Amino acid sequence: MPKVREQPWSNNARKGIVEGKPLNPSAAIEARYYTTLRVLIDRMIADTDHELKKLFKTEHAEEYFAQDASVSSQARILTNALIKKYTDLFASLSKPTAERFADESDQSSDIAVKSSIRHLSDQLTLSTKTITSGPLNDILNATITENVALIKSIPAQYLSGVQQAVMRSITTGNGMADLVPYLQKQKGITLRRARMISTDQTRKAFNSLSKARMEKIGVTSYIWRHTAGSRHPRKQHIEMSGNVYRYDDPPVIDDRTGERGIPGQAINCACRMQPVLIFSEDE
Repeated sequence: MPKVREQPWSNNARKGIVEGKPLNPSAAIEARYYTTLRVLIDRMIADTDHELKKLFKTEHAEEYFAQDASVSSQARILTNALIKKYTDLFASLSKPTAERFADESDQSSDIAVKSSIRHLSDQLTLSTKTITSGPLNDILNATITENVALIKSIPAQYLSGVQQAVMRSITTGNGMADLVPYLQKQKGITLRRARMISTDQTRKAFNSLSKARMEKIGVTSYIWRHTAGSRHPRKQHIEMSGNVYRYDDPPVIDDRTGERGIPGQAINCACRMQPVLIFSEDE
């Protein structure tokens, strides 16, 4: 573990603790990720709305779709074509999007960790090579794999639901009267899910990479910092705020499941890590 002499500027130095800067995920990376997903989702939804309106505006559909099986066949062919089109599109863009996101998260973590450590002590010198080796590649590969799967899941979830709704509307004879409110609701659900993916994955990737960097250079502990502003803050995380934890002995972050982890690991957790050096006077 790096040694540090007591600094006059540190309020906690006399307690044997020197605090670094809290590690904050990049809001810009999160925004870019969401924008990328939103552009794809808006294209998919607009195309779906357009094609369905064309289907149900035909005279044949208006008069006979509740009784004529051929309309059901046309609808199934149409929705299957949409599913294939957007499954292929999202799949083709999922890996480059995930790789770009992982690379940006890695750079953001590298900058934040260096800044935090420099704040801890001017006695430490950092080697970029030292803190970009080891388990970081595994974390980056896992991040890419997870985000590829999440991106691919967006059209699968949206369009499978649309296909079922279209068939129900044909069976009931209500057509677009049933579909319009359904499509509006699903648009909101899909965009909120995209927002959650971009926010949650930004926090997870950044904190996992930062944890690995801290451990690599010998910083073993951090202060849990609860971040206010959540509509549904976890009482447990509020109570944890200000406590010191070790990276190799993570606290329970969910009493219901017993899951252990670091800030940002639980879904929608906006808590932060503040690295600390713990030392004694004789070091």
